[in-house]
Amino acid sequence: MAQKRNLTKAKIIDVTFELANEIGITHINFPKISERLNIKYPSLYNHFANIDVLKIAMTETFVANLNQQLIKSLLGKAGKDAIHTFAMTYRDIAFENRAGYELFINCPSFDNEQLTNQFLEMTYMIRQILVPYSLSEEETVHKSREFRSILHGYISLVFFGLF
Repeated sequence: MAQKRNLTKAKIIDVTFELANEIGITHINFPKISERLNIKYPSLYNHFANIDVLKIAMTETFVANLNQQLIKSLLGKAGKDAIHTFAMTYRDIAFENRAGYELFINCPSFDNEQLTNQFLEMTYMIRQILVPYSLSEEETVHKSREFRSILHGYISLVFFGLF
């Protein structure tokens, strides 16, 4: 058995992502995670109150990584190049971590300040990309939503094997 001192929230999240990408996020539970970690599953309750709390922490981790990668990839980009770069980076990260993306879209709870701020950060990035197009505030909101919807639609179709 793994010793408790080696078990951290970050390690649990990483292992759960690995497992979820293998078997699907809907099949994740504490007994399966503990088996992968070679621990007794009640030990997980020392770190997460329940599976939904773990999934929220996983969503926070995924979105933080997504935002970091988007910021990094967008440096020095503007206009069409920035739109294309955002879309390709977003797509690549979704495909690299399907479980993370599924959590991002189906998070158990959005009543979370950190997640709210992370979503706002991503929305702000899109709005900044649209600045050169001199859109009104209302047009910017609609174009931002359209852009995110197109990205999500494409990724979902690929996940379902329809594209």
